[in-house]
Amino acid sequence: MGSNQRGEGGSPLSIRGFPNERVEVFFYYNSPEDGIPGPEQNDHLQGFSMVFCYDCRLSCVEESFRIPPEAITSVVSADFVEFQCDNDPADGDGCEMLLAMLVETMPPFRGDTLPPTTQPLMVGSVQFEVDSRVRCGDELPIEFCDGVNVRGRVPLQNIYSAANQSLSAQTVDSQVFINAATLFQRGDCNSDNRVNISDPISVVMATILVEEFDFVPACEDACDGNDDGVLDIGDAVYLLQWLFRGGLIPPAPGPFIFGRDPTEDALDCAMPCE
Repeated sequence: MGSNQRGEGGSPLSIRGFPNERVEVFFYYNSPEDGIPGPEQNDHLQGFSMVFCYDCRLSCVEESFRIPPEAITSVVSADFVEFQCDNDPADGDGCEMLLAMLVETMPPFRGDTLPPTTQPLMVGSVQFEVDSRVRCGDELPIEFCDGVNVRGRVPLQNIYSAANQSLSAQTVDSQVFINAATLFQRGDCNSDNRVNISDPISVVMATILVEEFDFVPACEDACDGNDDGVLDIGDAVYLLQWLFRGGLIPPAPGPFIFGRDPTEDALDCAMPCE
């Protein structure tokens, strides 16, 4: 389980999200080729059940479950797919989730299976809504758990089926890491919560007059008035044009509301975590 991005070695990277936003979680399996000849091919999966318990500050959006086009299950289609979420923290067993798949349940039976793999292969994904009350830096666990019933009555297990037998699965837990959603006003270079004549002056102090004034802005992104990813005198000119000569308004999040920078750049922002 992880994001749809891969790190070194092909393992999925950590899932990262922001308060009050959705995050997509991807499901994977790994079954290395065992090289054992014979009819019992325990590295070829006929199916599996994945059962999770997750932090109830995450709300599973059941209808968002999908099989992405890059998933192995979009190539080797499963006859049976069941996905369930239980977001009720007061039902006695917390918040749980089930993903169950069987490749073949209907004739003609050709012996299709999910193939062996040394790299995690994706089988599906679902979105979670992150509670607005989480704090930056929180880690919201999504853990494999046995014995919960999700929305049914039967206790469920993390197992896989191979060679017509049920086998215990080795599992790797995950979590949603809440990023620091640094909020700022574009143009508020001196961090006084408003954009006015003092801000282009602050840009000049932070660029061409930095040695004279030793001014270090708390949020370089806020000083980047034209959002070109570079802090220079052009930002002061841009802000002056907007303030006094009818120039273009500073780009998102703009000068009037606090928001995140939609543009990735090398500028730093040490504003308090929101």
